[in-house]
Amino acid sequence: MKPLYYLFVLALLFCSKISAQPFSMDKKIKPVKLELIDDKEVEGASGVITNATIDKDPQYWFAKVDMFRPIDVYLFSNYGDPDFEVEIANTNWEDIVETQKTSTSENGIIHFKIRTEGDFGIHVKPGSEEINYTLIIYANPPVKEFLGSAFRKARPGEFKLESESSNGATNDNSGGSNNMLLYIVIGVALLVIGFLLAMVLNKKKSATILIFFLLGATQIGYSQMHGGTTWGPNSQQQYEDWLRDRTAEERPGGYQGAQDVMTGLKRLGSLGDGVNKGLGTYNAAKGAYDAYTGLNNCMNSAAPPGMPKIPSFCETDECEQCFVDARGRFNENRYTFERLKTIYTCTKNFTDRMIAFGDNVSGYHGVSGLAWQSQKIGVIKSVNDLKTAYDKKYAELIESQHDILMELNDCEAAHGIEDWYDRFGYLYFEFTKMNYARND
Repeated sequence: MKPLYYLFVLALLFCSKISAQPFSMDKKIKPVKLELIDDKEVEGASGVITNATIDKDPQYWFAKVDMFRPIDVYLFSNYGDPDFEVEIANTNWEDIVETQKTSTSENGIIHFKIRTEGDFGIHVKPGSEEINYTLIIYANPPVKEFLGSAFRKARPGEFKLESESSNGATNDNSGGSNNMLLYIVIGVALLVIGFLLAMVLNKKKSATILIFFLLGATQIGYSQMHGGTTWGPNSQQQYEDWLRDRTAEERPGGYQGAQDVMTGLKRLGSLGDGVNKGLGTYNAAKGAYDAYTGLNNCMNSAAPPGMPKIPSFCETDECEQCFVDARGRFNENRYTFERLKTIYTCTKNFTDRMIAFGDNVSGYHGVSGLAWQSQKIGVIKSVNDLKTAYDKKYAELIESQHDILMELNDCEAAHGIEDWYDRFGYLYFEFTKMNYARND
């Protein structure tokens, strides 16, 4: 084999990841990216409805989500009850997390309940006949309650009455930046994209293609399975009308004509009620959240082990205004820490696997092995840069959390707990420093 073959394979693998889709070593696979549309009736929720016809060739879809949003994926036939199979993939089209068939699904509706950070893939396998089907992805509003509360009601003896306590200082700290999460995600993503592109491109080309990817080049192949039309979660009626018109126009005598299409629309009708009502009022209780399967083993689904409960004058967030404001920033800082750690851990795991893959493949040919080793040096340097970027953001978040805890200290002092930070607050601060510091 030619030495460049291996570099081409690596480039294909890495660039597929860059283009925000589950990577593949088969260049014939051209997945379709589905962009979620905001649900106008449910704050924080979004979804998409689309239609496709599958005959002999498998079809691939993918979408991008974040770890705090439970995702529901539905697929069902619009005509009759043909049997077909669907797989959910994570990162790699060969990394199958769950498989379902319409023949064993209730009412012929395939339903996946998942959680993940980044991209996940949907692989639809053809059946024994041509099948027209509906695909729905619904992202519920963010659920962060799995981290639990960091506070408990202070017991008698842990605080003094307000009349016995000294006046607390006024609250004049600014707290963490509201844009911190955005900076973190963009910073880490750009860093990863940059060093992966640098493996296979020179600097001049890297700058041009990086812009190309960031501007949405991931939708290549979008119209190969359907007309490129998608509908939001509030556009069910428009989709039903489109499907009726399409059936009457394109298949006047097929699938028993327009009569048979009603089978699928009845499914969609009951399903639409569930999406817009049941899922829209999603129960954020821990048990309901756990019903959604995590695709990434690098993503937590519970509070960090050993997380302390800090005594507080106010047990919940529904207290005086100084508690409400500072607690809101405190919790957002916690969620940002959790997502930062997840993004770093998942990216690092992916990169480690890819380096191992490169080491194994390069051994088949001496020249390509030398080429890979020279590229590997750059990859390792970029991984070290990634660590540096993580540590920088970690330091910023730690400083922000200290400022917020001092705001809470002032609030606690004003309501009866003196020296709150020195007695209790520092416990959570030290826990955070230890839990979110890089362990590699």
